Amino acid sequence: MGGCESRTVPLASGNLPPYQPVFGTQGSLGQGHERTSSHATFRLRCAERSTPGMDSNYPVKLVVFDFDETLSMVTFMAKDTDTPAERRLLREINFETPWVPGDRLEKLRQLFQSIKKGEDGRERVLTILTKNSNKNGVTGVLQLLSDADLDRFFDAIWIMPAKQGQHSGVFQDAGKWKFFDPPMHKLPPAKADVLHHVAHHPKEWFPQMKFKNADSKRLQNLLTGLKMEGIVLVDDQRFNFQSENHSIFRYCKVARYDAEYRCVGLQKDMGGVGAHSDADYETLRRFVEDPWMCKENLQVRCSARELPAEKVHNPVKLIVFDFDETLTLATFMPKDPGCSSKIGWLPTDAKTLEWTVQDLVDFNFESPFASGSRVTKLQGLFKNLLTGKDGIRRSLAVLTRNESGAVGVLNLLKVAHLDEYFSVIWSMHSVGTNATGAYQVNGTWATFKAPVGEVHNHKADLLTDVAVRPAAWFPQMADANADIGLNGLSLENIVLVDDERANFRTDSEDGLARVLRYCKVARYDENYRDCGLLTQMGGLGAHAEADYETLVSFADQPWKFPYEPSPGLAINKDQVCADPGRAREVDNEDAPARRPRVRSGCHPGIGGLSSWRSSNKNSPMTL
Repeated sequence: MGGCESRTVPLASGNLPPYQPVFGTQGSLGQGHERTSSHATFRLRCAERSTPGMDSNYPVKLVVFDFDETLSMVTFMAKDTDTPAERRLLREINFETPWVPGDRLEKLRQLFQSIKKGEDGRERVLTILTKNSNKNGVTGVLQLLSDADLDRFFDAIWIMPAKQGQHSGVFQDAGKWKFFDPPMHKLPPAKADVLHHVAHHPKEWFPQMKFKNADSKRLQNLLTGLKMEGIVLVDDQRFNFQSENHSIFRYCKVARYDAEYRCVGLQKDMGGVGAHSDADYETLRRFVEDPWMCKENLQVRCSARELPAEKVHNPVKLIVFDFDETLTLATFMPKDPGCSSKIGWLPTDAKTLEWTVQDLVDFNFESPFASGSRVTKLQGLFKNLLTGKDGIRRSLAVLTRNESGAVGVLNLLKVAHLDEYFSVIWSMHSVGTNATGAYQVNGTWATFKAPVGEVHNHKADLLTDVAVRPAAWFPQMADANADIGLNGLSLENIVLVDDERANFRTDSEDGLARVLRYCKVARYDENYRDCGLLTQMGGLGAHAEADYETLVSFADQPWKFPYEPSPGLAINKDQVCADPGRAREVDNEDAPARRPRVRSGCHPGIGGLSSWRSSNKNSPMTL
């Protein structure tokens, strides 16, 4: 396991310096070629395994959270002698993210409340199962949760493995926390085994079920007869989703990353739900309400939301594709600034030869996981989509958050000869002077200022606006002779093809904007070419040839692909969940040891905070 790494690092408070995650560390080719679509790699991913005999209609009743790098971003334990100012500083370091605006703790509280009683009216139980190795055991974890005002949402906290002379559990009864000893010592030190035992013997893990009060009645109603299908584990460690004996059927994997963090320097294997994207909260919330929509497979999944009878058979007129991990498998954008500013840029225009045309096509678009040329198949797909089964003309568009803007995306499409099928490209996250829009007329592309700043920063809101005023988004429509098939456009005429499920429903406060017809592209982790392991890859048809036929069939007759809630459950039909993963999600090798790191002498102005990061989940704390 290696020696314990100990070092002294000052922690600071007050005005904190800018900090960035260490992007681009995966997939460096040695020649300077790096994956540039990094946003997807830092998001939560949820999935339901396809397991024989599993009751997919069984609702989620128990949501179990890991603590270190799942609820916390990093974990620094408090000392009994810490002052209130030191406690506040620890709370900020452990829980607050510098990468997303707003109060992460408040977002977690809202998440927990919405899971405990969801939009579908179902109640659920929340617990924590942690391998935190701090010397105070479950008491230390409870203290951090209490300081952050998070403890009130949980019914129990379990710590593993059991340690002699320490309680390995606490439960909450009528607002008060009480120690107890769950049967942790009887079980293998694997979370899947522990949760299997919880499902079959809930009273041994929730002592309050034996009491006669409101909490007891609530838990008895929810957990009596509990099945493994009713448990969701949220964790940053893949190997926790499976053991030699049991599997977790429903899980959410929290993204891990390395970062220069605040003043403590480079921190490896950081995590945290919502640390890099607010979409994590909606992803998790929707998954626990609708897990059967997130099957673990590698095929595209298309759905049409319920529409009024008079609109059900309205035809598809506009198909909008995401770019990163939807048209590409992973995006490798050239570093040369001309790529994002000059239409028609080629690798030979760069001052240094970073890419060849063939390498750009292969790394971005061609799939090593399927036979034949994926680019040729995409060209055939786009041709079939442009004219519907009923002869109706359609338009194709790209809606991207790629920072290289519309021109950068256009140039990658051009080198693969895919641009000719699209009418317009919109960019929601262009950097600097990079164009927010590009459009095509008779084979000639030009840039324009797409009105992305006039709508809420979400794809569902943008497409709602496109349906209301298409001429603002398609400059071609200013020509009375131009016919791109968008006359009388309405929202049900639009299909969005995307690898991010959170893009199908707005995150705005009113929650009204939603995509009515959509296709979700599968995500997966894979060793890719000479890049090594890449996480959160995608790509329509990257693994399954059936993806192309599915999309064509959906565009022709979307009413044959109804949104499928669980039969017999009265639930909200507009659920969103996260990305289906591969069956390869579980790492069967032993988890790498994460030894605790000692930090002392934090900030002289508040008395020299002494704390340590206790992310080691496999061995006792050593000081």
